[in-house]
Amino acid sequence: MFDFSLFSSSVSIVLCSLFVVCWFIQLVFLWLVFSHFAFVKSKKRSELRTFPPVSVVICARNEARFLKKFLPLIFSQDYPDFEVVLVNDNSDDSTAEDMKYLQIEYPHLNMVSISTNFRDSEGKKLALAVGIKSAKHSLILLTDADCYPKTNQWIKTMVETRQTPARIVLGYGAYETKNGLLDKLVRFDTLHTAIQYFSFALMHRPYMGVGRNMLYDKELFLKNYQQLFSYRSVSGDDDLFVNHVADKTNTVCVFDQSSHTVSVQRANTLSQWLAQKRRHLSASKHYKSKNKFTLGIYWISGFIFYCSLILALFLYHTNINIVLLTLAFYLIKTISQLIIFAKAGNKVGEKKLIAYTPILDVFFVILMPLLQMKLLIKKQKRWK
Repeated sequence: MFDFSLFSSSVSIVLCSLFVVCWFIQLVFLWLVFSHFAFVKSKKRSELRTFPPVSVVICARNEARFLKKFLPLIFSQDYPDFEVVLVNDNSDDSTAEDMKYLQIEYPHLNMVSISTNFRDSEGKKLALAVGIKSAKHSLILLTDADCYPKTNQWIKTMVETRQTPARIVLGYGAYETKNGLLDKLVRFDTLHTAIQYFSFALMHRPYMGVGRNMLYDKELFLKNYQQLFSYRSVSGDDDLFVNHVADKTNTVCVFDQSSHTVSVQRANTLSQWLAQKRRHLSASKHYKSKNKFTLGIYWISGFIFYCSLILALFLYHTNINIVLLTLAFYLIKTISQLIIFAKAGNKVGEKKLIAYTPILDVFFVILMPLLQMKLLIKKQKRWK
């Protein structure tokens, strides 16, 4: 006869082992990886004696309403020598006409237009390459059409951070604050992502950046941009560029609030935001194997941790000792995360989000593996 007690004992051992191992992995990430960003002290930047000219590159498709609103904020930057290269990528709104009027007011607006039948085949890659090739200056600062600098010191702060031999500067791209649960999901996701890429960059293992706020050498891009066209991804071109060329010597990060850009929250519903999130995640399958492995371990261990936590509380709810021990492990992990995220959130002006961390973390840890699985089934086709 089958021994059910033996089976039950084996299941308990496996469940407890998974729970403890994944709990330990999560603590390793929190205290040995993410602590690099949480506890880092801002270095005093040396003020510029000379101001190298900068080209701000923006790729836009049907973004006339944002360009009219936000371009004046870029042109009001406290920086003596810069241009704005605007790539009008197959827009069929009033972008071209509106920019002609803006060029009269702002002579250092350099507008380039793309008109092609292959508007979705390469995503943002073609627009990005055309914009950077058209730039007059050797320093390229990227942002998006629906972004604006938080202060008039944005360009100066990004440039001051770049010191030889650094050739890439990773910045923070925040989102505007709105009301409601979706707002907290969007901003927590942004903070969580920043904690990851800033922490690894501070460990001299950079793997990504955000195109909403990034600076690098034009020469570095021109030597490597062909690699971007080998990736069949319609999103995440900025991620993939950093993943391909960044190393322990050529990449630095800046998180001072004077260096932030702020983006408009365009998703009005959870389904719209999930579609946007899937599009952003589509690039991650092209990351280097070591980055995919490390990030995979982080997300999968979190997924198993919460699943095994819920299962253990359900199966052993009558055993007070097991319940208390399980909750003790959970509290240690949660308190650790609150400490790390609070320190990180304060650095980028998101301290009000921290109280929601225990709830939002469960949502994201369960969501991320599910979105990755969906990406294997459904291919993303558009970048806009």
